[in-house]
Amino acid sequence: MARLPLLLVVPLSLLGSSLASADFYSHRYGGISLQHTAQDPLCHNARAFVDGLNGEQQTAQLANCTDSGPGAKLYAGWRWSPSFAVEADLRQAATTTAQFSISNPQLPYLNIKETLTTRMGNAFVVGHLPVGRSGVSVFGKVGGGFWLGQLRSRQRGDALAVFQLEDGSLQPVLFPVDGTFSESTSGFHWGYGAGVSYSFRNRWSLRAEWEWFPEIGSDALLGKHDVESASLGWSVHF
Repeated sequence: MARLPLLLVVPLSLLGSSLASADFYSHRYGGISLQHTAQDPLCHNARAFVDGLNGEQQTAQLANCTDSGPGAKLYAGWRWSPSFAVEADLRQAATTTAQFSISNPQLPYLNIKETLTTRMGNAFVVGHLPVGRSGVSVFGKVGGGFWLGQLRSRQRGDALAVFQLEDGSLQPVLFPVDGTFSESTSGFHWGYGAGVSYSFRNRWSLRAEWEWFPEIGSDALLGKHDVESASLGWSVHF
């Protein structure tokens, strides 16, 4: 997918003052957006990891992987002029899942399901380009923030143990394996985006936007990845 050059995002705001609505008023706002997020290359990383588990006495197979889906964010900001605003948000990206199985002499069958949850907080400087007095505004933004990732792993299957009996014979015994493990880590990131908003009755706004956050996550949580989102939002001015 083609990405917007960073240098084109904020400079849109430089043209805004000449086209701004004469009756613009400074306002604060808050809203909610529903998103579709993609986290690439998480499934590629999961497939490479599972392939690396295969060996002479062990087989591993990836059953399924999902690295895109719905998400949501809450945002608030202050637009003090037709051309400039600051904004902050809290969001949760799509939950990533990967499921694979392992088989070896000690583990005849082991099914592993990993779930990665990514939450983010961001702050942006936003540049607006109002389109006459129509209430429509094209905007670009750049900023950064923090991310928090949690990986939860559920492991279920059978393990084989060999016990020596009193007569010296060996007795293989299968017993169930069922456990849950989790790991969390966090870090900082930057990002940018662009979109269009429509304000009406000096009270409400609708917005559609695209955002990009590179190098989220860590090697401990399925590897680093990029978060790309498209969203539709609604906000109230106050």
